[in-house]
Amino acid sequence: MKTIHIFRIIAAVVLSLSITAIQAQPGHNHHRERHAPNHRYRDLPHWGYKYKVVPKGAFLLRHSGINYHYHSGIYYRPYGDTYVIVRAPIGVRVRTLPNGTVHFVIGGRRYFYYYGTYYVRSVNDDYITVAPPVGAIVDALPDGYKKVIIDNNTYYEFEGTYYKAFIDENGEVLYEVVSSN
Repeated sequence: MKTIHIFRIIAAVVLSLSITAIQAQPGHNHHRERHAPNHRYRDLPHWGYKYKVVPKGAFLLRHSGINYHYHSGIYYRPYGDTYVIVRAPIGVRVRTLPNGTVHFVIGGRRYFYYYGTYYVRSVNDDYITVAPPVGAIVDALPDGYKKVIIDNNTYYEFEGTYYKAFIDENGEVLYEVVSSN
C-alpha cells in the first residue's frame, strides 16, 4: 500500500515537471527567435559560407566580368573550387523576386527587400539591385550581421550598412537603415 502511494506521488511530480517544462519551452524559444535580427532567414544558406555546388536550377548572371549564380534571392560567387554566398552586386538584373520579398516606399520610389538585398523595378519589369536606401525599414537581417555600439547606441552592421532596431506600435522589432555605403 505504501509503495503504491509513493509511486503515485513520484508519478504526479514527474508529470507536473514535464508539463511545466513543455509549457515554458515554446514561449521562451518563440520570443527569442522572433526578436533575433535574423529570425526570418535562419533556414537559408548563410552569408559568407562556402558551398561545393550551387543549388539545382540556379541562374548564371554575369556582372562586371564576374559570374554569379542566383537562386531564390541568394547570390553565389565562385571562390576557388567552391561557391561563397555574397552580397548582390549593385546593378544586377533578375526577372523575378523570391517568395517572402517585402516592399516599401521611400521618397515616392518603391523598393523590394529580401535577405539583405534591395531591388527596384525597372521599366522592363525586371528588378535591379540597388544600394540600401537610408530610411528603409525591414523586419529581419541575414546571418552575418555584427552588433556594434556607437555613442552608447546599439546598431547592427551588415555589409557596410548600419541598422537601428526599434519596436513598432504592434510590439514588433524592426530595423531601419540609418547609414549605407
